[in-house]
Amino acid sequence: ALMAEVAAPSVEDWPVGDDFLLREAVEAGAALASIARGILPFSRAYSCQEVTDRWRALLYDPNVARPAARRMAHHILDAKPTVSPASTAEDFRSAWTRSAAAERASLRGVDGPADAGVGPSTPAGGSPSASAGGGKRSKGADRGGPKAVESGEPSRVESGSGGDEGLAEMDADETPPPPSFADAEAAVLAMDPRPAIDQVDPVARKRSRARLASSLRKIRKLEASAQAATARAATAKNSLGVLQGHRATFQITRRETVLGRSTEDQKVDVDLAEEGNASKVSRQHAFIKLRWNGEFVLRNVGKRHVWINNVAVESGRRASLAPHSLIEVGGLRLMFLPNPTLVRASEPEPF
Repeated sequence: ALMAEVAAPSVEDWPVGDDFLLREAVEAGAALASIARGILPFSRAYSCQEVTDRWRALLYDPNVARPAARRMAHHILDAKPTVSPASTAEDFRSAWTRSAAAERASLRGVDGPADAGVGPSTPAGGSPSASAGGGKRSKGADRGGPKAVESGEPSRVESGSGGDEGLAEMDADETPPPPSFADAEAAVLAMDPRPAIDQVDPVARKRSRARLASSLRKIRKLEASAQAATARAATAKNSLGVLQGHRATFQITRRETVLGRSTEDQKVDVDLAEEGNASKVSRQHAFIKLRWNGEFVLRNVGKRHVWINNVAVESGRRASLAPHSLIEVGGLRLMFLPNPTLVRASEPEPF
């Protein structure tokens, strides 16, 4: 009988403008707790429970969902509303920061009241930690430990001041609950906005671009120096190129080089077992050959794909190897570094 007397949700409980703002904000990714904190210009202040109940009614209640959708559609055509958050002027940010600080102070206090319109609602007869920690209470509070009884402080661990004392009171195996999405979103909203392009000093922008161009020139010079040093080392070893791995370095001394996994009966030029776990590498997995025009070509003869710069080369197919190509065979990665000096001096046979 008491349940029958409770009024069912009605479409007229909220103004159409507030329904429209709520729907647009949630679809944009805003948390319901953040909406209840006052980030939207509602016609009046709503508690977190009211916002949650209204959103559930808009989604699931047949007596509210369809009429509210039709009403919002007419509202868009007639009023042409614009969705914009509440003012982010300095006075609004200061007021919001003070309210958040007051909320944290009330949660840390013994008898401090928790605002129903700020953050998740606190169940009747429960501590703030019951709602802020996802409905869980710490072990010390459940057991009624002596420290909690003597001090009268809630078991919820707050970040910032007083957090170290709360951590000391917790058990060794107890970890503080992770922050909710609403708290993370509130921290983002409290940050100072980044300046627009027209607000940045043109001189500073020009200097930044000049520093970036200078850094890129230095990187190109370092890459050229590294390539020249690699070519000199390869020339000293009479190598046409180098396959550089994480653990091993393989010299390409022949015009046709076999990549695979050596066995007692069959040896290969590049034994990938020296680089790592070669259980997914065939005995003869790929061939690297120098063509008549000075181009290196890889041909896959193994059962699994060979990846060149994250592009798959299927079994039986071939692909060109450009300088600094990343080759992945059976999960092992090698960097291909050719030696232009010996490549130009050699006379390779046709493929």
